[in-house]
Amino acid sequence: MSLPGVSRSLLAASLVVLVGIASAGCADAARERLGLGLAPPISVAMIVHGAEGDPFWEEVRAGAEDAARAFDVNLFWRSTDDAEERVRLIDEVVQQGFEVLVVTLSDPDAVSDVVRDAVLIGITVYIVNVGAEIGAQLGADSYFGQVETVAGLAVGDRLADAGAKHLLCVQHEPQNLALETRCNRAGSRLDQLTTLKVEPNEGVDSQIERALDADESIDAVLTMNTSVMNDALSALQTARSSQPGGGTVIHAVFELNEVVLDAIEDGRVAFAVDQQPYLQGYLPVAYARLVQYSELTQGDELADALLQWIAGRGILLGPGFVDAHNAKRVRESLQRLQASPGASQQATE
Repeated sequence: MSLPGVSRSLLAASLVVLVGIASAGCADAARERLGLGLAPPISVAMIVHGAEGDPFWEEVRAGAEDAARAFDVNLFWRSTDDAEERVRLIDEVVQQGFEVLVVTLSDPDAVSDVVRDAVLIGITVYIVNVGAEIGAQLGADSYFGQVETVAGLAVGDRLADAGAKHLLCVQHEPQNLALETRCNRAGSRLDQLTTLKVEPNEGVDSQIERALDADESIDAVLTMNTSVMNDALSALQTARSSQPGGGTVIHAVFELNEVVLDAIEDGRVAFAVDQQPYLQGYLPVAYARLVQYSELTQGDELADALLQWIAGRGILLGPGFVDAHNAKRVRESLQRLQASPGASQQATE
């Protein structure tokens, strides 16, 4: 289940300004305030590495589509874990004349050349989710997401504070720079790191169970999405029940939704990392339109100040942590947002 409300409930105060300018429920007021009728339509292509239908990426997509409606943006969205297909799609939208390209750099070796070419011919490029440093090297304008080095270290510190010594870090995608960075940085804060790159077609729970059985000193598990989290929970139950005096294993996950909140509240998961996927979709689309507006008019002071702040820096959207202490508050905030008259409607093709 995609839950953009969770991410927005954790929004940093500095970002309330932008979302307040043009929230999905205030699109008409936003257009009038910013004078968007003065600007011709803008076309934004967002091409990301997530598997089609993945809940995380559907939340990113919901944010992008909400921003596109609020700011009168023509949005092209594609999510695919096939790097060659992403390269083809980037070439295609560039040839079609899209002004703005929003991409992820999970596997930079595969897509860096085509992204660099887009920059060189004058396309505005934003990086989301992963690849901040590489994107800057390629000439991208801004980054929207969390810095994985910082996120990994923060997770490692929390695990260490909870008493963990040996981390099993589960990577569900073989070529993903973000997952590798999270694992390596989190593991650097503990005594030992075991990285498990699972094969999705061979039973993820069984692979995790074998890793746990192979080393009883593992006392922490880090997973990267809800599906793998559930596989790990099943493996932990099986593996530890078969081990004499099986010890407690601290489980953390890089995702936040109702399923994760349930697992936190019943004690099966210690904490979750929220990187605000809804805003990873919303903000680059909104920002692209504000940049265009600023170039065509004198702009308004609030929008101009925001543009100057983001330019060259981007916006860091995580890591934020949800655990037993704030899970209930996060869920209540979500419920209030979902019940409000201006609650965002999920758009699909």
